[in-house]
Amino acid sequence: MKSAFSKAYQTVFTASVIGISYALYFIFLVVPNERLMGPVQRIFYFHVGSAITCYCAVAVVFIAGLWYLASTSKLADIISESAAEVGFVFCSITLISGMIWGHSAWNTWFRWEPRLVSFLLLWFVLLSFLLLRKFGDQERVASHSAVLGIVGAIMVPIVVFSVKFLPGIPQLHPVVVENNGLKDPLFKQGMWLSVGALFLLQALLISLRSRIGILQQR
Repeated sequence: MKSAFSKAYQTVFTASVIGISYALYFIFLVVPNERLMGPVQRIFYFHVGSAITCYCAVAVVFIAGLWYLASTSKLADIISESAAEVGFVFCSITLISGMIWGHSAWNTWFRWEPRLVSFLLLWFVLLSFLLLRKFGDQERVASHSAVLGIVGAIMVPIVVFSVKFLPGIPQLHPVVVENNGLKDPLFKQGMWLSVGALFLLQALLISLRSRIGILQQR
């Protein structure tokens, strides 16, 4: 079992290194500049990839939280904490890259519109989760954080559909993929390469952090 786990870990590590390397090559040396935004548009690939990866990490927190409440499994608690930490990192990358992109494209770092505000709230939920793990009652922190992770996961569909919930509010945040804004096929290839590479990196980081948590428990 341990040998099989090690082989799986090595496979994910190798795949993530190859995926990240090829995605960087493709985004910076193959994908052309966007006609209006120029080279700054390349941040789009990291921004979208990090957002989707963050949502996946929150989904792991949600599932692990349900698992813990149903079984009080220590492994479920470790996975939940690990996924929350990794999700917080990618959530922060999404916010920072979005601010850089927004300032370059629309001369504003942040605007109080549905998707940006709801994503900021998701960042605060993940931050609250990590603070709870650090400073909460250690005897009940696992169950409390499981509940917070389950409730906080509701923010993901709110972020995704926030544009449709309040269509009358003016928004700068583009809906690129749904509106077929990626005209050049290379743009779509670059986006999915970035998503796949960051997803593999997320799986690697959650796995590594979970292994550290298991060693700490022992």
